Amino acid sequence: MSNLQIGLIHATLNSIDPLISAFEKNFPQVDTINFLDEGLLIELNRQGQLTENLIDRISYLLQKAIDTGVDGILLSCSSYSPAITELRARFPEVPVENVDDEMILEALNKGKKIGVVATVAAAGPTTQKTLLEKAKQINKNVEVFVAVSTEAFDALSEKDYERHDTLIAQMVHKLLKESEIDVVILAQLSMARALSSLQHLAIPVLTSPEISSKAIVDRVLEKG
Repeated sequence: MSNLQIGLIHATLNSIDPLISAFEKNFPQVDTINFLDEGLLIELNRQGQLTENLIDRISYLLQKAIDTGVDGILLSCSSYSPAITELRARFPEVPVENVDDEMILEALNKGKKIGVVATVAAAGPTTQKTLLEKAKQINKNVEVFVAVSTEAFDALSEKDYERHDTLIAQMVHKLLKESEIDVVILAQLSMARALSSLQHLAIPVLTSPEISSKAIVDRVLEKG
């Protein structure tokens, strides 16, 4: 595994550190290479939906990663997770994973009332839709409750980490009070830093950096 290279595709700077930290902790012998286009998130929020043009734009980053010689690719932006099937078809030469799939399966295993907390407008509904689709595939009835605070994302971008974490904690507690959820998903990589403020909760709180980093390494090793 010492020679493995994983390409990380980002739509925001805020997703880089959580993923790098997860790889350094669990797979220090794996090299990671970052490919970033912040305009991907700006345009998605502006257009309000994932268009073919945006898929072409993120495909450019995947092609750069493949040209660099990576063994696998991990998409860090939850809002682009719905494009995973098309991206795998476009780039069959390497395993391509997103940050959501394994975390969503784990959430479905842990409860029927699932809370989704997001700080990017598109990420909440995207994660909710994926949860419901996956639940249908395994014939499980679930309820999904979504809370979004773009103000928290702004706080993170301004490096106001305390406010970012506080706003996320407030959303989680609101969902717990109103919906009595069994498990909560922090929908974006950039939210993982707020986990420390939620450790006292009696329900599981899932974040994607460690789950998704393990998933892409496993896929690469399976391909062999």
